Amino acid sequence: MVQKITGELKKLLQYKHRILQGVLAFAGTYGCLYLGELAGAEAASFSVIGLLLFLALYPMLSRTRERLERSPVKVRRRRVRFAGVLSLLFSLSLILGYQLQGRGMTDGGFLGKGMILLRGICLSAAVFPFWELLFSRMERTGGESRASRDARAWDSRAVFGCCAGIILLCLIPVWLAYYPIVMSYDFHRQVNEAAKGFAWFYAYQPLAHTWVIWVFLQLGIRLGSLEAGFGCMAVFQMICYALVTAYCCAMLYRLTRRKWPVVAATLFFALFPLNTVLVVCTTKDVLFSILFLLFHLLLAERFFFSSGRRTLFWDMVLLPVGWVMVQFRNNAPYAVAAYAVLWFLCAARREKLRVLILGVLLTAGGKGMGVAIQEALGTELNAPTVEMYSVPVQQLARVGFCHSKTLPPDIRERIEAYVPSEEGAWDFYLPGLADPAKRVAGNQFHDFYGERLARFIGDWFQVGIHYPNEYIDAFLELTRGYWFPDDRSYAEYLGQGVEGRMGVLYTYNSAELEDGRNIVHESRFPWLESQLEKIASGNAFYHWPVISLLFKSSFYAWGLLLVLVLYVYRRQRKQALFAGLALFYLGTLLLGPIVWIRYIFPVMVVLPLLLGLLVKEPQEKQA
Repeated sequence: MVQKITGELKKLLQYKHRILQGVLAFAGTYGCLYLGELAGAEAASFSVIGLLLFLALYPMLSRTRERLERSPVKVRRRRVRFAGVLSLLFSLSLILGYQLQGRGMTDGGFLGKGMILLRGICLSAAVFPFWELLFSRMERTGGESRASRDARAWDSRAVFGCCAGIILLCLIPVWLAYYPIVMSYDFHRQVNEAAKGFAWFYAYQPLAHTWVIWVFLQLGIRLGSLEAGFGCMAVFQMICYALVTAYCCAMLYRLTRRKWPVVAATLFFALFPLNTVLVVCTTKDVLFSILFLLFHLLLAERFFFSSGRRTLFWDMVLLPVGWVMVQFRNNAPYAVAAYAVLWFLCAARREKLRVLILGVLLTAGGKGMGVAIQEALGTELNAPTVEMYSVPVQQLARVGFCHSKTLPPDIRERIEAYVPSEEGAWDFYLPGLADPAKRVAGNQFHDFYGERLARFIGDWFQVGIHYPNEYIDAFLELTRGYWFPDDRSYAEYLGQGVEGRMGVLYTYNSAELEDGRNIVHESRFPWLESQLEKIASGNAFYHWPVISLLFKSSFYAWGLLLVLVLYVYRRQRKQALFAGLALFYLGTLLLGPIVWIRYIFPVMVVLPLLLGLLVKEPQEKQA
């Protein structure tokens, strides 16, 4: 009897791989069906759809297993670890995102979060084959082999010139469509500050950018037409964008020695609607993105095309560009400072002193330039301190909003000290926008340093202990557009529609000065404007399968993360360090007040360069 049972067990062990595949296929099917229910599929159950999913997943997992078995043990384990972690993260982002989008909250408590994790593991069984295939392909992707290069080489200077001309020519029709310039976002505030004089410049927006608006306002006054002045501002931004993106295209060719990346990058920079419309917009993110890309290009010159004394030259060029760059985003100095620390820690011993000096000069010089600009302008209107506390203010406001009638007296007192309910912070709480709560909390955060800051941290921590799920959900809601691939809130915060000119981009024009003057929008290409408005304001890309991903902020956040993971997987340490600045910048966005596509515009324009660096040889081969 025992021998018979033992024999049967041995037979079963012969089929252990098939049994495991069946279990994983069943788990993946369950995860997909649960995701379908969250997305709104009413009859997503174990029916014929589930059977079809199971029958599709089983052979897919079988091919994945065979591919893994053909690889060496070390490579196999490394690939499984990387693909497994990414599969789980991606699955959790889908489950958490759909729960928030459909229910307004995630499952609470230890049981709820445990079920989210369990369902994420099940869904990752279905996602894993795709990530594993990606890493498998990346192992076979060579570096700069001669065979992979185009036989007939281009001159990189000619590439720069041609790309600059093509990109600028493609921008001109967009400029004519939105002539003189798209006057949206904070332009109405900044142009009035510029009209009243330097003393009225408010550091809520970067002073350097308000000064740029002042320059073109004065130019318009001199020309006798405010429209002509700000039309020149659009042209200035277009020329800067064309030159720097053309430099990026030339850099891609120098890195890859292939023509198709240059063509693809040129088309992206010249024709992609989000890029071209933003370039003719007055928001500070345009000039910052241009400088951000330029800084990365100069950094690439230092990292990958220089050695010895030549690197000192690029260090000297990086400094002024970095100083000017951080003047156009209030969160940029923090990203640069964090990157300087990372660079110092990862630098070779012989370079540590130089990198330390460079990092200190970049950080201190950027701060010093900001102070010098404020002193030169003579303004004393500093940015409100509460701007640094978007996430904790939103967390406190969510607790008050969700539990206003059941809050214990001590917890209510702690929240009221910073986010008063009587002034509307609780009633007007918006999950994806921290500005209403911050506007109410602003007075409580005035001169918020030392003892007051320590007390706030303690109160914030105590409230979080009692309401951890609300804290988690508040953060997830505030950042959902960066990590949830199917998020729509980032393009619908204040509505959408061609009539209001608010959608994924804001193209309304608000440019009336307090003295009665007005900058008039006069389209010189109405047909093109109406077509672009269907995308920018009407969010027409919702109905475009696959292509719609390119219009999502999460696509670029995930793209940056994936490129960084691939650098690490391929042991491209220098590339991984190079991508650190973009990653730290993205980290500052996760602490911001809202998800807007213009905030991630710097990552959008840098991503083609980061993709081009994937062709560089792994670090040990370079050595």
